[in-house]
Amino acid sequence: MPNQPKQNPPSKALIGKNVIITLRRSIICTVPKHKAFAQTLCLKRPGDTRECVYTANVHGMLKLMPHLIDVTVKG
Repeated sequence: MPNQPKQNPPSKALIGKNVIITLRRSIICTVPKHKAFAQTLCLKRPGDTRECVYTANVHGMLKLMPHLIDVTVKG
């Protein structure tokens, strides 16, 4: 498996903006805490997306699993 560049966690500068969160990788072999975060965000399988407002709670969940998700700013 080739070395992949380390993903940077989303920035706090996004707080208050509308973002689109996409689950990139499966949560099957992840830590139970990461599975719970993905389920809280309604992300069940790779490719699922969710649009939400980026709050401090969402930031806390996403900064722990940058290897599983993509965050893009809407607009």
